[in-house]
Amino acid sequence: MTTWKERHDAAVRKQKAALDAYQEATDERALALIDGAEELGSQAAVARELGVKTPSVNQAIRAYQKKTE
Repeated sequence: MTTWKERHDAAVRKQKAALDAYQEATDERALALIDGAEELGSQAAVARELGVKTPSVNQAIRAYQKKTE
């Protein structure tokens, strides 16, 4: 039998692992978008290729660049 505190602590560990995985995936996505922009010539071209709006590509790349500065 686990206590409420043990369950809480286990949930906190799961949340941290999920957040870490999300952040890693976000960084990997941004790096892929940067590579795509280099290959295709622009962020707009990447957005067209992916079928998304250009601002979403710009925002992902800017957030990554700001984080790594």
